[in-house]
Amino acid sequence: MLRRFTAVLVVLASAALSGLIFPERVNAADPEGWKPVFANTFDDAGTLPTGCSAYDGAPEGAQASYFRPEAVTVADGHLSLALHKRTYGGKPYVTGELRCVGAAQQFGRYEFKARVPVGAGIDSMALLRPVDRAADRHNSQLEIMAKPGAEQALVSNSDGTTTNTRALTGTFRDWHTYVIEWAPSGFKVYVDGVLQWLDPAVSTEPRWFGFAVTTGDRAGTPGSSTALPAEFQIDYLRIWSFAPADANPAASPVTREGAMPAAPPGDRHWSLWLAVAAVVMAAFALFGLVVHKTRPHRPKSSHRA
Repeated sequence: MLRRFTAVLVVLASAALSGLIFPERVNAADPEGWKPVFANTFDDAGTLPTGCSAYDGAPEGAQASYFRPEAVTVADGHLSLALHKRTYGGKPYVTGELRCVGAAQQFGRYEFKARVPVGAGIDSMALLRPVDRAADRHNSQLEIMAKPGAEQALVSNSDGTTTNTRALTGTFRDWHTYVIEWAPSGFKVYVDGVLQWLDPAVSTEPRWFGFAVTTGDRAGTPGSSTALPAEFQIDYLRIWSFAPADANPAASPVTREGAMPAAPPGDRHWSLWLAVAAVVMAAFALFGLVVHKTRPHRPKSSHRA
């Protein structure tokens, strides 16, 4: 009985101390100067996020695809934008575009985890587009192309008068976390937490954020080696609004669905004292077990001479 009690105490003490020395990893705190306004992990199958809709129409430019709502789906915890070889509206391909016009704002921070389809002729995009169509020169975007042997991401940013671009090299076919930060101080792009580009040009036009997959323009069109249908998948999307007055260096950690209050300092102190108490109790119990096992034992009366 004593041995079992000791084992239980040791396990509890180890668990308590491991939680203090090796705390469970949590998501980063809300970035200073930004206020969370939107978060979606696409767990509600068949339902697009509130404020977002699938676009139905032909894209501008030389794209060989037509945007159709059926190419935008939510299933298995992902938002998927598909590229199909099917003629519609005079275009040989059908593709998907999601527009979150309900999340339009002046300045914003956008974080998403995504995986792009591999193959020539596929252009997966994150978009920032002006609400006012008359301000069509205020476009910014991140284009990701995973053509075997020539993978790259191309960032373009416009403030209405000039458009700057930057090519990012790397392997983009796997899951990566991307952050686009559009602030009065500049336009930034991060990949897996690493700053890849800072552009001082800043648009002040209200813009909406969205995703699209296209073909027939910069990326060319799919060849025989490109498997279709192909899907641009997004695992989650978080959006913040610019709020410098709400800056809080000690911001609370967040979950994928929103903010969670951090444990008060008093709670952490109690956890430490409980861990110490558990260790002391385990030590006393272990000492008692050792004494019990090593001290001489008198034989039972039935064995006496």
